[in-house]
Amino acid sequence: MVRRMPFSFAWGTVPGALLALSLAGCAAAGPPAIPAGPPAPDPQPVAEQLVRATAPTAPRQVTFGWELDEAGARFRGRGVVRMEGPDRLRLDLFGPRGETYLAAAMVGDSVRAPAALASMIALPSPSLLWGALGVVRPPTSARLLGATGSDSGASSLRYEAAAGETVEFGATNSRLSTVRRVGRSNTLETVALGYSPQGALTRAEYRNWAAYRTLVLNIETIENVAAFPEATWNPGGAAR
Repeated sequence: MVRRMPFSFAWGTVPGALLALSLAGCAAAGPPAIPAGPPAPDPQPVAEQLVRATAPTAPRQVTFGWELDEAGARFRGRGVVRMEGPDRLRLDLFGPRGETYLAAAMVGDSVRAPAALASMIALPSPSLLWGALGVVRPPTSARLLGATGSDSGASSLRYEAAAGETVEFGATNSRLSTVRRVGRSNTLETVALGYSPQGALTRAEYRNWAAYRTLVLNIETIENVAAFPEATWNPGGAAR
């Protein structure tokens, strides 16, 4: 049974995806920094390398515990993400007793959710959602403004998106570390990632800075799996 969240679960002002993976806590120090370095003479190869290095090479399933701070109110549960390249992702969130709080899929930039939930949720933009899983996915039709790189392995990408916004990606040694969506005058959403010493993704934190919302995903398992059934991408029979 799908159950209504005991809080406002509107994660952004534009539909489009993950949690992505989260968050504007009540005592945030400021948006995470993007790794700095000298400008790349040709940014396109840098962008192509980062997209290629972070893209899932097989259908993948991620399980995690989640913690939400909604303007000071705190909630938690468990969840699962299923993703399949190049552009299919599904997110399910469950409450402490296993009740379903959210079931939504993203195919390209289109969000699919059961009718009962469609008016209750607004997911992060696709770039932020994919970014919460360590994947660099530039906004559709965005223009690459520039890239940086350094001998230390730090690199960054900056894209011009819709309505005067920019989307920035920061990486270290070809592992995504930060994503930011920036408006004309301030940061709107961010994702910050943490990794184990072996390079496995262990934590993703999404912040919506205007809504004082922070969602933390504590990653438990990441597994390559067999191809998912087509129905996976149409939760609850949601309209395509």
